[in-house]
Formats: sequence, structure tokens, C-alpha cells
Amino acid sequence: MSQLADHHSISRIGPLQIAIIILAVITAFIHLQKGIALATFSPPAGHGGPPPGSHAGGGPSILSLLPLPLSTLFLINFVAYIVLIVALYLPLLRAYQRVVRWLLIALAAVTILAYFLIVGTQFNLLGYIDKPVEVALIVLLVIEEWQATHTKVAA
Repeated sequence: MSQLADHHSISRIGPLQIAIIILAVITAFIHLQKGIALATFSPPAGHGGPPPGSHAGGGPSILSLLPLPLSTLFLINFVAYIVLIVALYLPLLRAYQRVVRWLLIALAAVTILAYFLIVGTQFNLLGYIDKPVEVALIVLLVIEEWQATHTKVAA
């Protein structure tokens, strides 16, 4: 069983892993900044801006369907990226590395999808910076997964 787990894990930190860590930390801190900014500078409900559940064009907004305030979701996203990137390369959790890798891919993909559902076509500079970072993160994680499953482990 441990041979199977080892076959799908990365045991050293190389350039690919460093790039993955950097991209995950960049997107994590972008989400932290956005969460803090929203929590700090958002007007209370009914005090400026569009009413809850609507957007500038009128009608319902996807924001009305969110289970938590957007600022809280940004902060949870920050924590999720940090926890998963630490878990991905923590030697103690090496047996779970493949699962953690796929969770990180799913997190980035869901974050990208949520961004476009919430923001739509509105200009958002921080989003335009962060989405390519998340796409690159997904690509590098898929490359790492491919390497982990196609590289024979030296016995």
C-alpha cells in the first residue's frame, strides 16, 4: 500500500513545486486582501450601493445566493489555499498528496468559476491579475500529477 502512495507522491521540492507554492501563496494573499477590503470598506446593508440581491442592471444577483458574506468567502478561500499548499508538501501527509493536489485543483477551478459568476463582464484589475495565476496553478498541478503518476520511484 505504501508503494502505491509513494508512486503518486513527490518527495522533493524542485522548481515545479516552488512555482506551485509561489502561485498558491500569491492567489491566497490576493483573496486575503480582497476579503479584508470588503470587510473593512463595504457599507452596511441599506447604506449606499445596490440593495442586497441585486446588481446595477436591476434584477437578482448571484450574490443573493451566497451562504456567507463575500468578504468571509474570500477569507475562507485564503485559508483553504494556505492549508492545502502546506498539506501538499508536508512530509507527514505525503500519503495524501494526490488527494490534496486534486483538492487544490478543484479549489482553483471553483474560484475561477465563482469569479465569473459574481463579477461577470465588469472590469476588475485584481481579478484579471489573479485568474491567470489560478489557471497557471492548475496547469502546474496537473503537470505535477502527471509526473507523479508516470515517473517510476527508485526502489
